[in-house]
Amino acid sequence: MTTTGDRPIHVFRLTPALTLRWSSLSIILFVITAAAISSFYQVIHGYKRSWIFDAAVYSQQAWQIMLFLVYFVAIPLGTFLIHELIHGLAFIAFGGKPRYGVGIEHFLPYAYTTAPRRRFSRNAFLVISLTPLFVIDAIAILLLAVLPQAPWLGWIVILNTAGASGDLWIATLLLRCPRSVTVEDRKTGVAIYAPADVDARSLPFRQSSKVKSTLRNWLDLTVLVLGLLVFVSFLLPVLFDLLNVPSFLVGTDSLQLLNWENSPKGFGISFNPWLWIAIATVLSLVGVLFQSVRDRSES
Repeated sequence: MTTTGDRPIHVFRLTPALTLRWSSLSIILFVITAAAISSFYQVIHGYKRSWIFDAAVYSQQAWQIMLFLVYFVAIPLGTFLIHELIHGLAFIAFGGKPRYGVGIEHFLPYAYTTAPRRRFSRNAFLVISLTPLFVIDAIAILLLAVLPQAPWLGWIVILNTAGASGDLWIATLLLRCPRSVTVEDRKTGVAIYAPADVDARSLPFRQSSKVKSTLRNWLDLTVLVLGLLVFVSFLLPVLFDLLNVPSFLVGTDSLQLLNWENSPKGFGISFNPWLWIAIATVLSLVGVLFQSVRDRSES
């Protein structure tokens, strides 16, 4: 690849592999943020809160439908809209002309803000990429600390952080690049430019096959477990309510894998996210060790 300033030395495109990695990172961020914000809420306000589906839902069907729409439609859409608008304001602050849109790539819907045909310095693009994450999370966490009656603010933090997986991915790579590189945000990807004195081989856009293999194994196994957690969190409450499943607990009071509550006052589901993260980590390590042993036996 050329290292001139006229042609990019690397272009991130939404390939199936990159889409999978960003989706995997989103799931990991979702669960870790849910665990962190739950711990924060408990420390600040003295009691636990479910961020996926609260056990205090009213039993009347109308209220159930309304809460479902707010939690799973209005709040996500509002969060993602504000996220992209802040990206646009950051582009404007650095002289860009933002364009907004939505699309579907490899069966996954996404929203985007871009400023084509405009190059930004590395540091400027870092600010553009990370501003929505820090601004929205900071405001929501601050309000959550003083408004215990507004738990939906924690839901905003979880969604905003999980939705910033692509921003974090690119920002992490840019931090390993020299300050002299420039960045162009395109509708279909991000182009990286560098002056002629920068050796493209020194930039972090290529990994060894061994590193790729280890990372892929870790991500696949982690996402398998954490994806199951997301499935449990979103789909089982509605299914259990329709089937009128009685309350049950998987685990103990201190180590809850899954706790389903169904009473005349309403229904809800909760779990210990740190325990699920620990399980995912153990499975990931086992997978990496197994792969290492197999690679040695084949060599």
